[in-house]
Amino acid sequence: MNSSFFIVADRGNLKAYRVEKTPAGRPPRVELVEGISLIEPHLSSSELFTDEAGAFPRQTGGGPRRTMQGNSIAERHYDIEEDRRSAKLLAKHIGDILRREKPEEWSFAAPGDIQESVLAELEPHLRARLSARLACDLVNIPAHQLLDHFTGVHAGPPA
Repeated sequence: MNSSFFIVADRGNLKAYRVEKTPAGRPPRVELVEGISLIEPHLSSSELFTDEAGAFPRQTGGGPRRTMQGNSIAERHYDIEEDRRSAKLLAKHIGDILRREKPEEWSFAAPGDIQESVLAELEPHLRARLSARLACDLVNIPAHQLLDHFTGVHAGPPA
């Protein structure tokens, strides 16, 4: 990768970093530009949607006919919709950061199952400046270890 700006994300978190040169041959400095944590992607469907008014019982029937009530197939569509909304919201934040910071190139790391949907939501001119991407979750990796994953990232001029 040849960028000095990179973004790491998962379903509910996003961190943008700038890599800067340091004097006297020291390793490049990784600076957190912005960190965002979204609440809704971390919640389960049952935490988002309740049926307190109807109060469906967890168990139905009595004796040998007792069954446990689970989520219906239709409720799984909420998870799909939440993934779509999360990708759209992450892309909006990424776009805001890229427009504000104006890097010539940038790199992106996100889990493979959300990476394409996030990138698809970005404006084409921002996607065109994407120099490299990694299909892995690096959100919880300490900043000084991120450069090991983004091999070949060059440092930009000091700010």
